[in-house]
Amino acid sequence: MGQRIRTAVIAVPIALLLIKLGGLCFAAGVLLLACVAWHEYRTMLQQTGYPLYRIFALLSVICQIAAAALGKPAWLTPIVTVSALCILLDGLFHYSKGKWPENAGLSCLAVLYIGLPFAHFILLRELTGPVHQVPVWGSMSLGEALLWTVMFGTWASDTFAYFGGRAMGHTPLAPAVSPHKTREGAAWGFAGSVAVVLLMGSVWLGFPLGETFLLSLIVGIFAPLGDLVESILKRSCGIKDSGNFFPGHGGVLDRCDSLMFSVPLSYYFITLVMLS
Repeated sequence: MGQRIRTAVIAVPIALLLIKLGGLCFAAGVLLLACVAWHEYRTMLQQTGYPLYRIFALLSVICQIAAAALGKPAWLTPIVTVSALCILLDGLFHYSKGKWPENAGLSCLAVLYIGLPFAHFILLRELTGPVHQVPVWGSMSLGEALLWTVMFGTWASDTFAYFGGRAMGHTPLAPAVSPHKTREGAAWGFAGSVAVVLLMGSVWLGFPLGETFLLSLIVGIFAPLGDLVESILKRSCGIKDSGNFFPGHGGVLDRCDSLMFSVPLSYYFITLVMLS
């Protein structure tokens, strides 16, 4: 417990500062997390006997983060397309080592599972719009406020699910994937997430209640699904934690798995519906 607290004392202020600063500072922080997440993903699969075609997979992750940092979301599709083709061609040089379909497919998955979600952290943070005045915190841009809304909604999902599951959980949710998660915990997590997003999105940001409710459903449903997807990955590789980047808390994938689903989906709903 002491290690977890010490890590939080260091990590939380850094995260607050980077999100507040935005721009290249925030993008640099996201790039670091994305590269560490890619390393964790590669290490897990390598230990399982599936070495990635790492050059183009990692290069794609870096290029996607750079495109988001430069405010060029339209570049993501060509980057992903070219990266996938390059990975397949790179596999030609490794075909004799065997497992070409698995290695090529898992390398392409890194492009989608690591690069795209982390790039959307930046895209959401840099959305432009009205500036909000928040007590103590001061002025806050629309993108910063929206990122906090989605992040707090996602964290509420994890927190309410944990304590609700401990207090009332008895029916397994997905025992083959994560035996400790319960349906009761999932229900508490969903309710907590919806409540937090509704409160922040409607009361704090002033978005229409109907649109904010739909956003809360996206966060409440997909945040725990992101956690389950990473649980499948870890169970498939026979490990407990993806890494130890956050001592006492696990790796980057362990800490960001829910956000990797809730942030991209929220970004598209916000840009296509709420801000259209």
